[in-house]
Amino acid sequence: MEQRLRICVVIFISLSLLISGCSKSPEEKRAAYLKSAESYVAQEKFAEASIQYQNALQIAPDDVKTLVSLGEVELKRMRADEAYKAFAKAANIDPKNTKAHEYLASMLLLAKKYDRAEKEASTILQYEPQNKNAKEILAQALFQTGKKQEAVRIMEELLNSPKPDEATIVNAAQMYMGTDRTDSALALVTKGSALYPSSSKIRFLASNIFAFKGDATLARKWAEEAYNVDKDNIDAGISLARFYSSYHMDELFTSQMDELKKRFPKDPSPYLIEAGIMIQKKDFDKALAFAEKAKELKDDTLTKTLVSQILMEKGDVKKAEKILTEAIEKDAKSIPPRTLLAQIYLKSGNPQKVLDTLDVFAKSIPRRPDIAAPVAQAYLMKGDLAKARDFVEKSLGEYKNTPTLHAMLAKIDFSEGKYKEALAEVDLLGKQSLTNSDLLYIGALSALKINEKDKAASLVGLLKKSSPETWQALHAQSLIALSKSDKKGALSFAEKAVNLYPKEPQALALYAGIAPDVLSKEEVIGKFTTLCSKNNTAFCRMILSRFMEASGNISGALSQMKEAVSLESDNTSLYHALAGFYARNNMMQKAIDEYETLINKNPNDIKAALMLALLNQSQGKTADAKKVYSYILEREPKNALAANNLSWILAESGKESDLNEALKLAQIAKDKYPEDPRIADTLGYVYLKKKLAGNALAQFKLALEKMPQDPTINYHLARALVELSRNSEARKYVENALSSKSPFTEREDARKLLARIEADLKK
Repeated sequence: MEQRLRICVVIFISLSLLISGCSKSPEEKRAAYLKSAESYVAQEKFAEASIQYQNALQIAPDDVKTLVSLGEVELKRMRADEAYKAFAKAANIDPKNTKAHEYLASMLLLAKKYDRAEKEASTILQYEPQNKNAKEILAQALFQTGKKQEAVRIMEELLNSPKPDEATIVNAAQMYMGTDRTDSALALVTKGSALYPSSSKIRFLASNIFAFKGDATLARKWAEEAYNVDKDNIDAGISLARFYSSYHMDELFTSQMDELKKRFPKDPSPYLIEAGIMIQKKDFDKALAFAEKAKELKDDTLTKTLVSQILMEKGDVKKAEKILTEAIEKDAKSIPPRTLLAQIYLKSGNPQKVLDTLDVFAKSIPRRPDIAAPVAQAYLMKGDLAKARDFVEKSLGEYKNTPTLHAMLAKIDFSEGKYKEALAEVDLLGKQSLTNSDLLYIGALSALKINEKDKAASLVGLLKKSSPETWQALHAQSLIALSKSDKKGALSFAEKAVNLYPKEPQALALYAGIAPDVLSKEEVIGKFTTLCSKNNTAFCRMILSRFMEASGNISGALSQMKEAVSLESDNTSLYHALAGFYARNNMMQKAIDEYETLINKNPNDIKAALMLALLNQSQGKTADAKKVYSYILEREPKNALAANNLSWILAESGKESDLNEALKLAQIAKDKYPEDPRIADTLGYVYLKKKLAGNALAQFKLALEKMPQDPTINYHLARALVELSRNSEARKYVENALSSKSPFTEREDARKLLARIEADLKK
């Protein structure tokens, strides 16, 4: 009985507490949330504080004080976007809340959005005309937008106080330097050092000014004094070490590093500095040793990223990728490891992984140049020029003078055939001495395309000087020679290219395109036989096969082609080429029988199934081909060739349901081989059927860049241009298609299109 009574009492107390808890008013709950949030802030548990502030805002969503507190907590959590939203909402609710406006102005200034920072600072000054912080932000924003004298005037007003802030002195001195008033800057920092005897910032600035004046002795004196007044600050010690390093005072630098390591044994900063210096000296082994020591002391995003960067320089990309992936798992919102990982994926030709890696930032901060540029590059690789351009142009809207964005725009213009615009971007960067070999190459080719031969020669000269034996330099020199009808000279550059880069498809193709006009068939075949023996690549074997077939050696050509397929069994274009070979040489039925026998013996022989489907498709037996492609995709859902070709067959039907499925299949193929011209042509054809001519045009241009003589691609590009009412441009491509000696099934359709274009142009 007593036990039962005890249980009843406990239940009664619990219910009483529950009823009591539920009976709290909303305002009491809000007060509890705020008290809890403040307690968490005191304990530096900012994530928990954020949750409690948000709980309080659920009850009073327009409470400005809580919104500002939430913004401050989010800043401490390094969540700038969330902080900005909180401050912006607070300022919108109460325009007179200068604290919210101050945070907004400071954040905009850091983000280099100077016009908006100026606006926020001006808003504060409407309500608080003497707000020093707002005046300083306004001055900095004005200075950055070119209104330098007005900015200096505001700073000088602030300097008139008996003891101006340390930051005001530093900023004003920097503005004096930016307006060529070096003596004024020096006088100010001298005065500032007396006002702030323990300020290392002012003294390091004085050191920089003397360094600018070329007085290394006084620069060193001020730098050492800066460290001596703030020895407990490792940043001051690091700054002095940097000074020693910049003046090649190696013994003093080493001594300073040793002192800092002894005084701050758990701080990774000295090792990070040494790693950075070794990177500049290209001594990546020592750089890696220092970076790994820093990582051992503090295994965080910064050290992981630095180690990964050095590993990439050393060629250990897999290890770098692994470390960066770990860094992202621990710190999902950190930008440096994601952008570095994106660079790895760009170099490996995997644009989809780039987009997946940067997706979170492409949505939240798409206009940041370090996000916009790699995302645009990924879309360019996928052939989606519209999205690539959209990212670059929007980013340029805010960051007008960013070289990486202008470089990307040059690449996009070139890919779209806008050679004049591409050349203009290259010239713009050239004026700032910011061109690299890729840009000089694009500029040279663009100049040739618009028949500016002197300009092209000038750019090729720069390219030859900066990187004389790169593929780009040799290719461009060969094209210059061809533009002058100097085929022997062009061949000499092409031969050098193919000898230096025997596995580079473009080098092989260049040599193959020029050699037959200068050498005999036997000499060309001999050269490629030697090249293929030394560097056994599928591309080389295919070129050799083509020359052998042209010389009448059918069995030798077939042998080379089969060898190419065995070397790159996933390469979709090789299967197409082999099927075409059988068709040209009246070997279709024999081939079909051969591959049917292989499949009967081994139903999982996907290579044999692919060839059988291709042969059926080339014979016009689309129903049989469709069955075999479906058979393959049941076993390998991501098989690019089967997906691509089945997509084409479905697109031909024109049915809406078939077109939707065709688009899915074409995208599967595209994701696996983003730069394959045949796959780009298929995807473009599907877009064309779906009345998306703009998307189709981008794909056809990508395909044509790789296969400029292909009649089918030329015809498809013409069709897309006609759909976009660009008939005068379309005529050139349909004429290219009809002038080709290569057979293509749409020749009659191309003739009809040309007749239609000419009729429309006459109107």
